[in-house]
Amino acid sequence: MNHNRIVTPSTEPDRWTPEEKSLFEKGLCSWVVEFGNGRGIIHCRERSKRGASFGYCSVHEEDLLECHWPDGSPRR
Repeated sequence: MNHNRIVTPSTEPDRWTPEEKSLFEKGLCSWVVEFGNGRGIIHCRERSKRGASFGYCSVHEEDLLECHWPDGSPRR
């Protein structure tokens, strides 16, 4: 398995909610920054880093890669 693959709505559509896909298509980060607050799920919405898996911004791509591969699987 290639853990370095970049995940996008076209490569793995089953991993995206409609809202996340919409953010990706607008070039905005879909990292969940808040949930369970009575207002629904709040996404980052900063500008995506070019080529980042999941369309994350540079800060959230760094957070992802700290403990996970670009495909989202845990580093063990």
